[in-house]
Amino acid sequence: MRPARAVQVGLTALILLYLLFPVIVVLAISFSSATYLRFPPPGLSLRWYAKLAASDEWLQAFALTLQVGAVTTLFSTLLGVPAAFGLVRLELRAKALLNGLLLMALITPAVIRALGSYLFFAPLGLVNSVVGLACAHTVSALPYLVINVVASLKGFDLAIERAAVVHGASPLTAIRRITLPIIAPGILVGAIFAFLSSAQELLVSIYLMGTVRKPLAVKMWEGVRVAVDPTIAAASTGVIVMAVLAFATASVLHRRVRRATAWDASLPEAAERSPGRV
Repeated sequence: MRPARAVQVGLTALILLYLLFPVIVVLAISFSSATYLRFPPPGLSLRWYAKLAASDEWLQAFALTLQVGAVTTLFSTLLGVPAAFGLVRLELRAKALLNGLLLMALITPAVIRALGSYLFFAPLGLVNSVVGLACAHTVSALPYLVINVVASLKGFDLAIERAAVVHGASPLTAIRRITLPIIAPGILVGAIFAFLSSAQELLVSIYLMGTVRKPLAVKMWEGVRVAVDPTIAAASTGVIVMAVLAFATASVLHRRVRRATAWDASLPEAAERSPGRV
């Protein structure tokens, strides 16, 4: 079994290296002392991070990306959580059709979504606005949140919620006090994917924001076309750090939610010992 184990570990390491190689290349180039994109770098330097921090255009791109991502995450959560409850809890004849429509946002070509968003939002005056771009990003970000929340709801023990209702809690109170805290990790993961989906949208951002205000994806794309200095790699490293911090935050919140929901999960047992309103 040892040779087989060694082969398994070796193949796993090769697969991980293959998947992480683009990230490793970007990280290495961001610390390069060369004046152009070059791998492996001839030396190490922090000059490109200093240039990034001193550039108002790059800082504004980061700020705009965070603003649009936050609004997109908010919209996706407000729409996705009720939609997931409806798809799981309600008996709908068109449930398969609704699932298909949600998945359409993931398989529709980006250029079609970008053109359709522009034609729809331009008469409404939502072009070159944070809210308009966030609404357009919500279309592609919503499926990530719905899919994660639906998966959490399907793994949720409905008997816990029913026990709370039987012992006096209203349906909305049972959902708020028991169901939502228990499925909160799924909501958080979906929200993170919604934010990251917004941060990497390129064509939709180009159509709706033009060249006046540039999100990070547009600024990076423009940088590759105009100049190929390692500042782009430094900005890409910032996106990578943003994604890592997002998942780390989700992991920490997941542990806190599990500790917090230990009390909520004990509500049915407590109600059985002391009948009354929950």
